[in-house]
Amino acid sequence: MITVHGRLSSANVQPVVWCLEELGVAYTRLDVGGPFGGNDTPEFLAMNPLGLVPVLEEDGQTISEVVTILRYLMRRYGGHPSDPMAAARIERWADMSRQHIYVPLIPTIFWQSVRTTADERNHAAIAQAEAGLKQAMTIVDGLLEGPFFGGDELNLLDFQIGGLLYRYYELEFERADLPGLKTYYDRLCARPAYQSSVMVDFWNMKVPGA
Repeated sequence: MITVHGRLSSANVQPVVWCLEELGVAYTRLDVGGPFGGNDTPEFLAMNPLGLVPVLEEDGQTISEVVTILRYLMRRYGGHPSDPMAAARIERWADMSRQHIYVPLIPTIFWQSVRTTADERNHAAIAQAEAGLKQAMTIVDGLLEGPFFGGDELNLLDFQIGGLLYRYYELEFERADLPGLKTYYDRLCARPAYQSSVMVDFWNMKVPGA
């Protein structure tokens, strides 16, 4: 049995849970981190010394970092390519998304919009993040090969990049006009596993004055 340590409101936990749901792999999830705490205990730090979620535990072994966890799940359960070059051509964009999509979207735009009062917002940082996201998402839009990034089946990119699109489209900021990406997002929104795992209301995290 797989255990996922991490609260579902985390943008890093959501893609892992969505992946498990889509693959039909049995798992248990424990609320850890954020308001639940528990990520600074000796037991948790033994699994991830950084104290960050998610951590995936299976058969007495643990791994952390969302892309690493997704890569493991797709290799073991999801038909990830066995050919090293074919796998690398997918994985490079998942790795790219951590720096060029996650960083401007979550620690910058999300944090400035939801976790920072209006008077304290760093508008220069927001503008820089918007510009970076426009470039990155234009590239991502060009990677779609059909209904999903892998064509007819979900692959690593769908879980990593698609898992961030709920906040990307729900937050108010200047986005690139990419009809293909929006159609792809609408397709994800129709999937029950995406609805339950990713489309999690985050506005209750909004601080007064934000």
